Amino acid sequence: MESNLLVVINTPWKLGNELLMYALKPIAYLYLRFIGVDIEQGYKFYGLPKIYRHRLSKINIGKNYENRNFWSSNPLGINHPTILCTWGESAKIKIGHDVGISGGSIVASRRIEIGNGTLIGANCTIIDTDFHPVDSRNRRYDKNNIKSSPVKIGANVFIGMNTTILKGANIPDNTVVPACSLVRRSTKFSKVYDNRKK
Repeated sequence: MESNLLVVINTPWKLGNELLMYALKPIAYLYLRFIGVDIEQGYKFYGLPKIYRHRLSKINIGKNYENRNFWSSNPLGINHPTILCTWGESAKIKIGHDVGISGGSIVASRRIEIGNGTLIGANCTIIDTDFHPVDSRNRRYDKNNIKSSPVKIGANVFIGMNTTILKGANIPDNTVVPACSLVRRSTKFSKVYDNRKK
C-alpha cells in the first residue's frame, strides 16, 4: 500500500481535491444550515451541491456523507453538481450514514430514502414523480393528476454511473445496479444483482 507521500507524488490531483474539500468545509456547513438541511458530522463536500428545498419539506443526511460535485473530483467526470430537490411541502429526502454520491439529481415529490453505506455513481438520476400527467389532455398545465410513489434504496447498495431510478422503485440491501440501468416499479431485478455469497 502506498504511503501518503507516494500518493501525493503519484496522484497529485487527489491532493488538490482534498485541499479544496477542507477549504469548503465551513462554507458547506453554513450553506446547508441556511437552506435548512439536517446533516450529521464527518461530511465531505468536493464542491457545493445545488439544493432546492421546499420550506415545509425535509432533507436529512447521516454521518460521514461524501459528495463529489467538482467535474474533476471523480475520474468518471461529473456532468453537474449534485442536485437535491424536495418538490412539495410534505416531501422528504433521507440519506443514511456512510453514503457517497457523485453528481446527478435526486428529486422527491413524496419520499426518497437511501440506506446506510450506499454508493451512487456519477451522474445518476433518482426521482419519485412523473412531474407531468401521463394523460396528454392539458398535460402542460394540469398539476393535480401527476403520479408519484416513494423510492426506497436499501443499505450497502452500489448504483453504477448514469443509472436512472424512477418512482416506486424498491432496491434491496446489498444490491449492485449495473451502470446505465433503468430501474422502475415493475423491474424484477433481472439486470440487478445481489452480491452477497449464497
